[in-house]
Amino acid sequence: MRLLACKPSIIIAMIAFFCSGIIYAQDGLKTQHPEGKVTINQDPRIAKLIAYKSQLNESDMEKRFSIQIYNGTLEGAENAEKEFQEKFDDISCNISFETPNYKVRVGKFRNRLEADRYLMKVREEYPSAFLLQPK
Repeated sequence: MRLLACKPSIIIAMIAFFCSGIIYAQDGLKTQHPEGKVTINQDPRIAKLIAYKSQLNESDMEKRFSIQIYNGTLEGAENAEKEFQEKFDDISCNISFETPNYKVRVGKFRNRLEADRYLMKVREEYPSAFLLQPK
């Protein structure tokens, strides 16, 4: 009964003191783990699926949207490509020849939405740029 008559702050301090011993008791344990070795066991069908997906993406490249920014001479196409790469370094740019002109085309977009979003950015610098749909 005398313990209950003590101040509550003394009781809280005693409980905290005893609990702190329990908390620090775990620090003394030293466990050894092998370091730097991870083994992954996966189904071989996953590797086949990844290979198939990459093959599908490569064969599907010609069926993607692109943006044409220039149509004209070789010198103009080279200048347009160089200027585009300086301004927009995040996307590919290439020159193609279709008789009698050289064309500078930008990007390989999977869908119309991606292509339209990027076309809005490109039109700020190249107002005559337009979207080419896949055949």
